Amino acid sequence: MIGRRAALAGGLAVPALLRRADARADNRKRIVMLLWRGWEEACDGFRDYLDAKGHAVEYIVRDAGQNVAAIPAFVREIEKTRPDMVFVWGGSTALAALGRWDAPTGGFIRDIPVVLAIVADPLGSGLIRSLEHPGRPVTGTVYVAPVDVQIRAMRAFRPFRRVATLFNPGEASSSAAVAQLAALATRDGFELIQQAVPTTDGEPQAAALPGLVAGFKAAGAEWLHIPPDTFLNTHRDTLTGSAMSERLPTFSATERFVTYSNGLAGLVCRYYNIGRFAGFKAEQILSGTAAADIPIETLSRFSLMVRMATARRLDFYPPLSMLRYAEAV
Repeated sequence: MIGRRAALAGGLAVPALLRRADARADNRKRIVMLLWRGWEEACDGFRDYLDAKGHAVEYIVRDAGQNVAAIPAFVREIEKTRPDMVFVWGGSTALAALGRWDAPTGGFIRDIPVVLAIVADPLGSGLIRSLEHPGRPVTGTVYVAPVDVQIRAMRAFRPFRRVATLFNPGEASSSAAVAQLAALATRDGFELIQQAVPTTDGEPQAAALPGLVAGFKAAGAEWLHIPPDTFLNTHRDTLTGSAMSERLPTFSATERFVTYSNGLAGLVCRYYNIGRFAGFKAEQILSGTAAADIPIETLSRFSLMVRMATARRLDFYPPLSMLRYAEAV
């Protein structure tokens, strides 16, 4: 399986089509794309993989627009129309659409095969019983590198004694990642400064981010670790810009803080590659394997990304040995 995962890391040159133009309607499989913030790179990778393998698919896009209240109506539609499969993007979407694996059956997708993508911790959030044996017709991918591997990469970049992190308390994956980081701090003997983003009526407040970052710097933080968090990603420019103003280097668990903003570094799984790996899982289902029998995995290789413009602004460069394998952006 590891060999197959590694093989998925390459690119595919496939036209960006939502449907195979040459597919006969009566042969197409129907896959509902249940999304959190619209169609993006992981969806591209999923579609491109299945298209390259010759699967005729009709993609039915349902986008929650980052509004969890929109998801129950989509679930009712899915239960009524009975598609062949559901692709679920994101931990918040998955929890709203699937519930916990041991939850009551009402109001959730239960007996239609589901493939997860861009879900940071399906086990810790209760979506599945175990990675090897999900306990329900759900398979897919984990899209972040293990937290201890991220910490080792941070240490290889620059040793530290004190790390800060912040998170949206309304996102299960973000809270779970911070809990893992806290456990590592206790085990490995570094200090963790953690702070939830303040909320108003349950909504996290982006205006609080610059003050939180300034507080971390004043408290002596040497790194700001950014967990997988949709809210923080939405406001990544504010977050990474504030960190750069405070001369506080950032290390992220996901790629967009580095590739599309001013984050310094990150150990990441590329969204597109995770989508392709989810496509491989979907192909197994289309070939007759029960989703519950397909383990949930992550890629065997991660990308260490360094934004050199930020490194120059901060005068905070990786060691030369790291540049041999890091991806400069």
